[in-house]
Amino acid sequence: MIEFWLVVKVWSAKSWAFIKKYWQLFVGAIYAIAVWVYFKGKVDNIKEVLEVEEDTHQKEIDTLNSSHAEEIALRDEALDKHQEIIAKIEKKYEERKEELSDAKRAEVNKLVSKYREDPATLSRLLSERFGIVHIEVVKDD
Repeated sequence: MIEFWLVVKVWSAKSWAFIKKYWQLFVGAIYAIAVWVYFKGKVDNIKEVLEVEEDTHQKEIDTLNSSHAEEIALRDEALDKHQEIIAKIEKKYEERKEELSDAKRAEVNKLVSKYREDPATLSRLLSERFGIVHIEVVKDD
């Protein structure tokens, strides 16, 4: 047993001499282990923060995409309503144009039948009512 203690004593003396000579190596190793232990717990927190950030970012993207889709749907609906209104206005315009044409045609027929024998008066009345240019022709007899 004494040999064991002698071996331990010699080994301890040599180890202590080695440690005193290369103490920077041991301090660096202990420092590296301490830093690793300290930041090991923080890495898990950083991973959690990154996961939460990624989830939040995905939710924002989903919200933006859904609101964009709603805006597109509203725009399409407004365009459809616009097209319907334009079609109605054009239809009413065509109907009024035909009504006006029919009314003008009836008025022209009435004027022609009334002033059949007097073409100068007929020409003057047509130019006054419908904006037709009236040119008087002078007869040289």
